[in-house]
Amino acid sequence: MRIPTIDLSGTSLPRLDEMFRYRETDTSQPTTPYALRPDELATIKTAFSGAFRDGRTVQFGPVTARRTSSGNLIVCGLVSIRKPDGRQSGMTLFDGTGSFDAPGGGLSFVPRRLAGGNADSVDVYGDCREAGAL
Repeated sequence: MRIPTIDLSGTSLPRLDEMFRYRETDTSQPTTPYALRPDELATIKTAFSGAFRDGRTVQFGPVTARRTSSGNLIVCGLVSIRKPDGRQSGMTLFDGTGSFDAPGGGLSFVPRRLAGGNADSVDVYGDCREAGAL
């Protein structure tokens, strides 16, 4: 039995620093833990739930927030979406941003992404982890 030979002389592999981005500048921003008050958590839940206008309902799991150097919040959490027929999605990661520009200095929240919905799961996970919210 003869072993075939494969000629790889014309190929090249990417350098390790290109594959794993070793030389890439860290673009993450420093954050600090932020404990959400019950009224702020209610604002987040209301804003997120309000994005579903087709009969789906939202059940929340843990929600965490981190304060950026600009004073805004990065919010990450888990939700389960119940469809009108009763089926549930299971817990799915979401993220959004919060700022304290609501009347009276209260929190306003803007949902950004739902993993597996309007964004890839790995992107939402990566950004939440990079912010320290996971």
